[in-house]
Amino acid sequence: MGILSSAPTEGTSQWYELRVPESPTLDDTDVEAGRVVYQERCWFCHGENGDGDGPVAPYLFPRPRDFTMGSYKLRTTQSGELPLDEDLFRTITLGIDGTAMPGWESHLTQQDRWRVIAYIKSFAADLFEDEFFDPYKAIVEIGDPPSGAEEDLVLAGQTVYDENQCWECHGALGRGDGERASELTDDWEFPVVPADLHIGWKLKGGQSASELYLRFSTGLDGTPMPSYEATLSEEERWQLAYYIASLTVDVADNRSDTGVIIPARQIDGPLPIEPNGAEWERAREVSVPLTGQATFAPRWQIPAVTDLVVRVLFNENEIALRLAWNDRFADTTSQDSLLALAEGWSADDTYPVLFPEGQRVRGYFNDAAEVMIPVRYDRTPVLPHFVYGNTGQPVDLWRWQADRQSTGKSSAAVMELRADGATQPPKPHDMDSQNATGGGVWADGRWTVVIRRSLQTEAGSEEVQLLAGDLVPLAFHVWEGNNGETGLRMALSSWVFVDLHEPAPLTS
Repeated sequence: MGILSSAPTEGTSQWYELRVPESPTLDDTDVEAGRVVYQERCWFCHGENGDGDGPVAPYLFPRPRDFTMGSYKLRTTQSGELPLDEDLFRTITLGIDGTAMPGWESHLTQQDRWRVIAYIKSFAADLFEDEFFDPYKAIVEIGDPPSGAEEDLVLAGQTVYDENQCWECHGALGRGDGERASELTDDWEFPVVPADLHIGWKLKGGQSASELYLRFSTGLDGTPMPSYEATLSEEERWQLAYYIASLTVDVADNRSDTGVIIPARQIDGPLPIEPNGAEWERAREVSVPLTGQATFAPRWQIPAVTDLVVRVLFNENEIALRLAWNDRFADTTSQDSLLALAEGWSADDTYPVLFPEGQRVRGYFNDAAEVMIPVRYDRTPVLPHFVYGNTGQPVDLWRWQADRQSTGKSSAAVMELRADGATQPPKPHDMDSQNATGGGVWADGRWTVVIRRSLQTEAGSEEVQLLAGDLVPLAFHVWEGNNGETGLRMALSSWVFVDLHEPAPLTS
């Protein structure tokens, strides 16, 4: 059963831009047909009674919508009002990126989508059948944006963002790391996190200026995100929308042209150990997509980090990788090793229950990231398994941990380990074989980490040996401690490649 959060797809439509066909006239027969669709497709998340408490719900974050409340995030109606039928059609058709709610366009006919909408509304029939709550009398109009250069709208929107204290939740730079980020809950008292405004594909409903304007006008009912229709003028809402749209990043822009190759840059002189060193600007920045580890139990269905940015430098003796990712919280406290072992490697559940026994806070561990390279990458035509290799095909790991930085020594922040499968935790190399160094800096909701190691070591074939000119396979693992990630509960990439070939070095 796949319950990982949905990821961005090519050509994903913006919510409001979807052309909705005319709603048909439905009768009781259609409502009964909608019930059949619901029982086949929806109840296991949303519950038999539509209360958002289906058997899969404890494994999902955010939780499935409770239809009995008549409260919906994505609407074209004012705050606190019911959605239009057309609003529900859009959501069912497109799904909601970054959640477990998929789009049903390729699985349900238009007629079945209208029918299941009629059935879903029956869970709050007292509201939908009351003319007093007629949503068609509370539609938010989207007019034209104010005239003027877009850059001027963006600058004005930044002022609106600051003056209305959007940073309290979303952070000064919009990465979701505001001072209130750790205390937010939804209307059902489940924890929620403010959106990272830089990851456009996760913004509910879309990332265009018109979509964002609509969200600022309607609010996201059931969440702490309010409507600003009464507190901001139309012009200010448009300005804010343009500012937020300017923050979003299309990760595809930073993907390698080849899809899987990260070009390394060769330089003369020492490699930087500081994450913000000027030398890093010489290396190309490549985005690597991450997803939850879903092959071995305990699987992880809600990875916090879905986009990793990588730069690679090397010289005649060493290689250095700079990894950067957005993270709302810097988790640097040393973790309980026994708890980490139990939850990261020994859990009984195939997928872990996220809030067992009604708990509202997941236990947290420290932030970490690692690079994984096959030990004998140059002598095998088949790569090891991308989750810690397999018997006869070991992998070396260069792991940075936030809690190990407290010593102030770069050699302590990074550890080298070995794995030959995912049945038990990787084992550290002997102390005399710990050659990797590095460190990380967290600022404004973003980790930037450097991992540096010699190309060659004295251990020979027992460790990874790198050569200039090689195309080196590697994969990445990232843990967000506040999200309950440890061990196999992690975000990971598939195999990618670093190209260590350079025709001529650049002079530093």
